Order: sequence, then C-alpha cells, then structure tokens
Amino acid sequence: MFKSQLSHKTDLEESDRTHGARMSPGQASLLQALFSLEHPPSDVLDKGRSQSRITTALALNTPLEALQCTLYSEPVLDHGLESNSLPFVLYSYSAWMNRMLFDPARVMSQTRNYVIRHYYESEASRRLVVLIANILKSIAANPNTDPGYVHKASALLQLIHRSLSRIASRPLNPSREVDAREATKGLYHTIELMSATRFAPLQVPLELLRTAAPVFRRALSGPLDERVHLATALLHLEPNIRHYPVVDVVYSMVSGLPTNIKYDTSWCSGNINYAALLDDSSHLGMSWLIGLPDQLVVILARINVLSQEDGGDADIEMHEIEENLQQLTTRIEEHSCLPECSSDPRAAVPKAWCMVAYIYFYLSVCGVDASDPRVIHAQQTIMEIIQTSEPSLRLDTHLSGCILFAGIVTSRSDERHLIITRLTNLPESALSDNCFVTGILALQDLWARVDTENRPAEWSDYRLAAMRIAKVG
Repeated sequence: MFKSQLSHKTDLEESDRTHGARMSPGQASLLQALFSLEHPPSDVLDKGRSQSRITTALALNTPLEALQCTLYSEPVLDHGLESNSLPFVLYSYSAWMNRMLFDPARVMSQTRNYVIRHYYESEASRRLVVLIANILKSIAANPNTDPGYVHKASALLQLIHRSLSRIASRPLNPSREVDAREATKGLYHTIELMSATRFAPLQVPLELLRTAAPVFRRALSGPLDERVHLATALLHLEPNIRHYPVVDVVYSMVSGLPTNIKYDTSWCSGNINYAALLDDSSHLGMSWLIGLPDQLVVILARINVLSQEDGGDADIEMHEIEENLQQLTTRIEEHSCLPECSSDPRAAVPKAWCMVAYIYFYLSVCGVDASDPRVIHAQQTIMEIIQTSEPSLRLDTHLSGCILFAGIVTSRSDERHLIITRLTNLPESALSDNCFVTGILALQDLWARVDTENRPAEWSDYRLAAMRIAKVG
C-alpha cells in the first residue's frame, strides 16, 4: 500500500539538519516537558485552559525556536530495553511534532498525556504506541532513508483499518452514549496515521477517510442520518474527532470528490454563536496541525457544498462566504506583529490558507477563471509569501498545500519554476507515488493543457487533471 524509494537528502533537509543540531533553550524546555514523568497523567486528557487561538498566537513575539522541538541528533537509547521504551516513544513523538505540526508547542502537554495514557492502557495498546513511535521517528528523519518504513506504515494502516471496519459493522448499542464512546476509541491514532499517508498514494488516505466515516458519525450525538454540525465537531474534546472533518474537507478540495460526511455548516444553532466559540482563546481546535484556522475549515466546507449542490439561496451564501473570508483575513493580518517578509509559519501559513479559500471560492463557485482580478490578487499574495521567505523545511512543509493551490492559477513561467523548485525540495517529492507527487503531476498536467489551448485555467481543468493523474472522480 505504501511505496518507497531510497533517495538522497534534499538541500532543504540537509540545511535544516545543519542549523537544527544544537538545541536552543526553548527546544530543550519543550523536550524536558515531554520527558517529565514525575507526575503520571490522569486517565483523561488535560481539559484545562489551552494556549491561545491562532489569531492570539500571531500577536506573540515568541522566538520561533521556542515553539518547536528540533531534535536531529539521535539520543543514546536502546529502545529494545523496556526501561527505555517510553522515553523512546516520547522522543519520537517530539521529533515528529516538529517535522509535521504547525504549532507543536500548543499541544505539548496534551500530546504527552495522550501518549502516556495509551502506553499504559494495556499490553496491546503499548505495542501499538511503540509501532507508531517507530513510524513517526522515520517521518521526522525522512522515510526514504528507512528501509523498514513501508512495512511498519502498512502494518499500522491494516491494524487501524480492521478496527474501524469492525466498529462500523457492529450493531448499534441500545445506549447511544456507550456506542459513541466505543466509536471514539476506533478513531484513536488516526491523526498519526493520516500524517503517514502523506508519503503514500492518494488512494490510501481517501480509502481511510471512507472507512472511518461511519465510525466518526457514530462517535457524535444525534441521529445517524442527520448532517453533522461541523462547528460542533470542531469543538469536540477528542482531538481525533476534531481531526476527521478537517482532513475530510481538505481532501475533498484536493481530489474534487464529495466529502465523506454531509456537514451542516451554519454558524448558529439555537442561541449559540459557534463562530465566536471557535475563535475563543480557551478552544484548542486543530489549527496547530497544519495552520488552517478552524473558522476557515467551516468556510471551506460551505464552499464545497455550494460547488457541488444547487441551492435556492446560493447568492446569499456566496455573499456571506466572501464577507466571512474578508473578516478572517483582516483579523489574521491585524494580530500579526511579525514582518511581512518573515518566514515564520505563524504569520505566513494562515494567511496563505485564506488566499487558497478565495481561489477555491471564485473558481469553483463563482465560475471565473484565472484571469479574474480577485483570483490574481489571491495568487499574488501567496507568491509574495513564497518570494519573500527563505526556503525552509518547516515553512515549506506547511505551505506546500497552499503553493500547490496557487499553482492552479499561475501562468508566468518564472513563478511556475519557483513553485516547482520549492515543492521538489521537500523530502516527500523524492517518492515515486504519493499524495505529494500526485499533486505536482496534476499541476503540470493542468499547465500543459491551458498552455496548449492558450487560455487561463478554470476549475474544470484542475478536476480533469486530478482525474487523469490521481485516477479519482
């Protein structure tokens, strides 16, 4: 299911290794907190007040190294020894968090409690956690250099697939509360598994999302045939439940396929304003994962629905979407005290995601092409972020999806060259068949078509490229 080729390290990766070998005080502090085992966690995740939301975090002038855990030097640990097993697991998680998470410091304590809870839950759970740790360690370093990565990732995929399938086929428990609790357990570790699927063919995460969909629905309250209120799901205490709709919406954008779950994307339900709750400082959310603000997930889902369904109130919806996007973009810019040319992901990535939403909205819903001034503005904003930032493994990992989307409406050869250069410098591009490479090939297929026909790109061009290259749709 996973394909891998051994390859050389990219320039980006080698550069980041060179500059990241020595830990800063902030990095050492984060590592020490992860390894602190003097006070075992309770059986539930820490539900205390979380760190600030994304717009609040943008206002902090905290040095970037204090927000990450950059560990490239191998610790002297024989993780085959039982006494070293848990430290190895925590090391592997911390290394993976820095490589793949947008803001790892925000979920440091929650991750520590999550890992230790599952490590001590049972012998089977401990073996699973150790397997995951081995996979995460490979992802942090570069899966291309680990000959055993494919075997380990495939084993984890099969284990979680079987668990999800078993729960999905199980008769409903008379107690809805008990059934939801069991379904929630089935979603454990799907965040880590979805991280691994970045290095797998596109069909792997798409199939995983399809398999997990009925389990996700059973984990939430309400009749199973009702739409899932998206904002409520994003406020759930369990991170694997919050995670599912985020990747469901993003992969729907990328593949052009409908989401696996039908979502209610309204902001208000009864007397509750969910937009305010999602932006509240006590809500941890999922923006720490890829830098995609929770409010923007709801907006993207609304765009998705409008692009695939005809509705009588489409004009009203379109106006509300545009207004919501303008408000969110303004809020992100106002709260950022960082220089516009900064390569700090805290400033660049959320803004770039907003520009992606504009491009997605204008192309897929409004039906314009790449020559529309609004599309050009969004594309140029992303290009400015790329051009004014130094290539960085950390930044480009989180910007890559935005760069790909900007490429859909990019016509200048110099900008196309810059896009391909930044993307192919990432370790993921060294694999012959994975989600990342599929996106690059689809982009090049689209460029070839619109250049041959001498016209601006349209949304249908991307859909056709996705079907041809990724064989979806």
